[in-house]
Order: sequence, then C-alpha cells, then structure tokens
Amino acid sequence: MNFFIISTILLFSYLLLDIIFDDYLWRRNIDFTIYLQKNTFQGEEVLFQFFSLVIQIPIYLGGLQFMFSSKKVECIIYIFLCMFGFTSNGLLKNAYHQPRPYWVEDEINGIGCNMEFGKPSGHAQTAVIIYYSYLFILYPSTFRWNKSKVSNKDDQSNNDEEPQFKCGQIILLNIFAFICIFLTGLSRVFLGVHTIGQVTLGWIYGIYIVLNYQLYCHQFLLNYIKNQLKIKNEEEVKFQRMSVSISAIFILSIVIDVTLLELNRRVFNQNENQINQWLFKITQCKHKDVGYYTKNHTNVLYNGCFLHGTLFSFIFSFIQGCFFSQGTFNQFEYSNSMEKKTLNFKICRLLFYLPMLLPLPLLLIQTYNIYLTCFLIFIPVVFFECWYLTLVYPKLLEKCKYQVKGEFLESNKDYYEQLSQN
Repeated sequence: MNFFIISTILLFSYLLLDIIFDDYLWRRNIDFTIYLQKNTFQGEEVLFQFFSLVIQIPIYLGGLQFMFSSKKVECIIYIFLCMFGFTSNGLLKNAYHQPRPYWVEDEINGIGCNMEFGKPSGHAQTAVIIYYSYLFILYPSTFRWNKSKVSNKDDQSNNDEEPQFKCGQIILLNIFAFICIFLTGLSRVFLGVHTIGQVTLGWIYGIYIVLNYQLYCHQFLLNYIKNQLKIKNEEEVKFQRMSVSISAIFILSIVIDVTLLELNRRVFNQNENQINQWLFKITQCKHKDVGYYTKNHTNVLYNGCFLHGTLFSFIFSFIQGCFFSQGTFNQFEYSNSMEKKTLNFKICRLLFYLPMLLPLPLLLIQTYNIYLTCFLIFIPVVFFECWYLTLVYPKLLEKCKYQVKGEFLESNKDYYEQLSQN
C-alpha cells in the first residue's frame, strides 16, 4: 500500500499545482498551439490526426483477440479497464467543465472539432491506459514484474499462446507505447482541442490509474474471474459477490454522473452568451447550419461528457450476464479444441457475432434529450451487446452444433446432471 499512498499524495500535489498554474498554462498554450499550426511541414496535419484516431486500434484488437484467441478473460479485463478510463474521464470533464481552446481563442484553428468539455484530455488519459494495459494484460512478459506471476500459473495454454519476447523487444515495445502516448497528447494540442495543461492532467490521471490497477487489482481480478468460471458445486452461485459490488459501483457512478450533469445545466454554465459562442465555434468546425448544435444536443458540452460517464454500464451488464448465465470456461480445453477445428468451422462461428450489429444504428438517433438518449437508447444498446455475448451467443453455438469443449460461458448440463445422480 506504500505505493498507493505515495502516488495519491503526488496526484493531489499535482492537482494543486494545476489549479495554481491553470491560467498560466492556458496562456502559454495559445502561443504554442499557434506556433504549431502556423509552422507545419507537409503531412504534419495528417500525422497528428492519425495519432489522434489510432488510439482506438488496441481496443479493437482486444475485441478481436476475444473472438479468436483463448485469452478471453484477459481480453475482457482489458476492455473493462478501457471502459473504466472512459467513464472516469467523462465524470472528470463534467467536474472541471473547462472549454476547449478553439471554442475560446479565435487565433486557434479547430481541426479536431471535439464537442464535449476538454479537461482533462480523454485521449491523453486513455492513451496511457489503452497502450500500456494492452501490453501488461495481454502480453504480461513485456513488464518485468509480471514474469514471476505468469510463470507460476497452472494455465499452460496462456503461456504457450503468448510470444516470448527478448529483452530488446520488450524495451522497444515499451518505447513504442511511450511514443504513441506522447504523440497522441501532442496531436490534441496541435488540433486545437486541448491545452498543454489539459493533456498533462490527462496523462497524470492515466498513469495513476494504470499503475495502481496493475500493482493492486489486476492479479486479484484475473484470478477471481478465472476461478468463478471453473466448474463448481451446483449450490455455489458464480459471480455473486462481484455482481453485487459492480451493481453498487454502477448505481454510484450513475448518481455522480447525473449530479454533475445537473450542476452543469443549472449552476456552472449560466452565461448564455458564452455557451452560444462555444456552440457557434463547434458548428463552424463541423460545417453545420447555425442552430443545429444547441445546448440540448446529446453530444455537446456536458451532455457528451455525461454519455461517456455511463460507459460503466458495459462492465455492469457484462458481469450481470456472466452471473445469469452461470457458465464455465476452460482455457486449456478451448485452445486444444479450436486447434483441431477447420477454417470453415471457425469462420462459421464468427457469423454468430453478426447480430451484435443490429442495434448499432440506434446510436445515430438524435433526440435532443440527454436522458431519453442515455436511458432508452445508449445504455439499452450496451446491455444488448453484453447480454448477447454472455447469454445468447453460447446458447446459439450449442444449439447449432458449433460449440467446442471448454467454451466461454459453456453450460455444463452433463456435469450437474452427474452431480444430482450421485
């Protein structure tokens, strides 16, 4: 716990410094951003836009690895951590409710056109989480202090599937992750959507979350979920404690999210001229007709931050799905079974993921009512995706004869029938 205490003290120390030097960093950022935007080389804008967008790729890779590899628990935990990063950033942005530079400063060209509040930078915060947690969760040997823990695991398939990196490769991977994180933050300044202070604060929050999660939470959570997915006595209920804990955290996060939203709507942002100026800059940047983006639009200002704050619903609904399914997962058996299957068999299994695309068009509906969008469209879509994966998908595989031995959330009817007979 010493590291947690020290890191928390350092975090609060930096937060104090951030408050003291906030105006100074904003002024210095104006000059720096103008310099960057006026002194560009050919392809620089494309380069920075690339690093601003490429941050999503590791998350997609985590999803693909969930579908194709046997590291399903690791992939789930990785996506959970990313969702926690998005949720915490949405809550923090509404707590700070600080505008983006291109909304306020006429000299700064808005290239990125982000529409929600800017502090702390979501890209900077989640870049730290996304890049480094991808390495230490899915490829533990890339972090030195994980090696002893990985080598002691009984789950041999996990070790066999992970490539063995040499010391030089480990250093290069960590340097590559650092460069991606740094260029992601710099790109946000260049695009006019964040100040230096907003980016730095995002990095600080990201580092704090990643290091404390890795040191104190990851191994416990990994072992707990794997243990819950093992076959147990019929009387034992899987994911019971975790379901209750996650439910409490989900309710708390929604209460905080709603409270911050209402404070922004009724207390913090009462200058209509200022709000209209911000909305006008967003409208210009998006090349929309004046009046399209109002303060009730679900993707702007505090509304967009509120939606990000509800992404904890992904973790909640997935754990609830595991709780209701009461299924099992044997990584070693699953890996061996899939190795023996033909390519056609594996492709056919992928087709069972297609129904997850059905509700996605609902996210394009614009209601101009944030609560209607959130609780009747956004969260139900998230619930559909997670409950399809945990409750429907395994049943479809079983019914259509595409289930393999050791399947994720496999229902072990034969095992329980044997127990009842004995």
